[in-house]
Amino acid sequence: MCRHHLFAACGLLFVLSTTSSAQTIDSVYRKSTAKPVAGEITEVTKTDVTVTQKVGNKTEKIPANDILYIEWKGEPPALGLARSNERNGNYSQAVTGYQEALAALEASNTRVKADITFSLARTASKLAQSDPDQAASAITQLKEFIAANRDFYRFFDAQMILASTALQVNDAGTAEEAYTVLEQAPWTDYQMAGKIGNAETLLARNDINGAKAIFDQVAAMSTKSAAEKSRQLQAKLGQAECLQRQNKQDEATTILNKVIEETTADDSRINAEAYLRLGDGYVSQGQKNKEAVLAYLHVDVIPAFAAHSDLHAEALFRLFKLWPALNQPSRSADAAAKLESDYPNSPWTKQLSGAN
Repeated sequence: MCRHHLFAACGLLFVLSTTSSAQTIDSVYRKSTAKPVAGEITEVTKTDVTVTQKVGNKTEKIPANDILYIEWKGEPPALGLARSNERNGNYSQAVTGYQEALAALEASNTRVKADITFSLARTASKLAQSDPDQAASAITQLKEFIAANRDFYRFFDAQMILASTALQVNDAGTAEEAYTVLEQAPWTDYQMAGKIGNAETLLARNDINGAKAIFDQVAAMSTKSAAEKSRQLQAKLGQAECLQRQNKQDEATTILNKVIEETTADDSRINAEAYLRLGDGYVSQGQKNKEAVLAYLHVDVIPAFAAHSDLHAEALFRLFKLWPALNQPSRSADAAAKLESDYPNSPWTKQLSGAN
């Protein structure tokens, strides 16, 4: 075969391989194990997904709170890339990919449509973390998803995201309603998340004692899974913030250091927030600017922490304000420039002009 024909044949094989790479079975990826459950999804409810395996006709019900994502049989190729972009923080590209996947989907494929619609709403909420102007759109998308998919496996996840997004823009009523639904979920970790969320709603209303009572309750709960442990640590963060507001800085610092010690790599957001609140405590104590800078730097320089755009933006603003106290004005200017460049629409960026 001549070289020209060989190249043409190889090119044809490449095209065939890339266009035939669609899923031939359903695969459910779980939080609790690296091994997916593969087969045919035969039932989907708001509490679980049932997978039937051809070999032995075995069926397995997977709790919805343990599902990371599903690769659906025959899903559009753009969907996998969109998921990857979302995981890597490329949210604008993820939105484009999800929209392309939705447009390529057959109208009769209602389960995949619902999954993509949820992914679009979730990504919109992530964009809103660094740009609150996008929160209204995210909230609308989440409410529409919930209304149309009340018995879908993403129902409780959507309630959780709706609540946190609403709380971000001080819509305490929407947040409280969604967190109350979350408390009715059949899993302890989601019930804990609902309680924590309602405590955060009280804290947003400056009901420190009411919030702390709930945080104390959740922090004292025994845990049987990694997910429940994460919620417990989240409650301890809430305890610490309440104590800081009550000017009990030493007690708060002790709790925050314990949270940092107990977090795992999967708890990057909890860990990042603990360092932020630790820095806040050092600032409040006075004459501990160096310790505060070191705490805030964790959120700036550790990629897993900086991936949380709202927390990273806050850390950059805190560093901008503190570096001059350590005779480092150039580093203050660098922090401000990074904040403006990376998060131009963040509320922390908008505070730069009035911070001097």
